[in-house]
Amino acid sequence: MRFACLVAVTSILFAQAAVAQVTDPDMNCADYLKLAASAGPTPKTGDAAMDKMAADIDGKMNAYCKANPKAKAMEAAEKAMGG
Repeated sequence: MRFACLVAVTSILFAQAAVAQVTDPDMNCADYLKLAASAGPTPKTGDAAMDKMAADIDGKMNAYCKANPKAKAMEAAEKAMGG
């Protein structure tokens, strides 16, 4: 049970790191893509599974935002995390 809670909390923290660039709830995807490009890649954690998850979320957000540049970046984050 403790391990499952630890995994859940860790997953949430790294998922939040992937969308931490969404600083404004009204930010659209076009602005998010510009910000993400200037910020560079998601920092590595040293944990291969967490790094893969963060890269997957980044990829999903980027794909959604490229397809829907006028959508809200928070909406892209929700979609990327399965919401």
